Amino acid sequence: MTDQERIRNQPEQFATDGLTPEEDRQLVSLLSKWKGGKISTPVFTELARIIPQPIIEVVLFRENDGVLETLLIPRPKDDIVWPGMVHTPGTALRASDYGRADNNPVKRAFERIQHGELHCEFADTPIFAGRLHRDGDRGPEVVEVYVADLGESFELLEGQEWCRVDKLSENSKFIQGQLGHVFLAVDFLKNGLPD
Repeated sequence: MTDQERIRNQPEQFATDGLTPEEDRQLVSLLSKWKGGKISTPVFTELARIIPQPIIEVVLFRENDGVLETLLIPRPKDDIVWPGMVHTPGTALRASDYGRADNNPVKRAFERIQHGELHCEFADTPIFAGRLHRDGDRGPEVVEVYVADLGESFELLEGQEWCRVDKLSENSKFIQGQLGHVFLAVDFLKNGLPD
């Protein structure tokens, strides 16, 4: 008997809040069919509302005429939670990010950010700036914040924009729940790199 079969056959002391015992068993049965690949956006969104998500955020800065700016990229127009909003590049860690030869799932997240969001390589490996916990619009998150530079060949794509850090709180298109990790990255820059 597999672990999944043992879980499905385990007598339950109670049902998940909001579900009948039969609905609870049906949900377990459906989720046990997942084979480790992609998860649809609606299913991911519901799971993220329930289970804290590990998030990797990469904050990219530039100085423009003495003003610190950060790169913002667009969410899809049909995004369930933030349609058409802008955000710093980032992604949730996925089960498929594990099982790498180097045992570093964060590197897979960096690859997704570079190839799927920025369409550009980082100039160097992103540097860890800190971690924070937040209860966002999609659900609870544990966020690892990194700071990186872009290669010289980077060109803005449609919908991407550089925004003054001191104006982010006034930007109605910016996901305001991300202010905390942007300011964490700013503090990291001000305090310098560790020795």
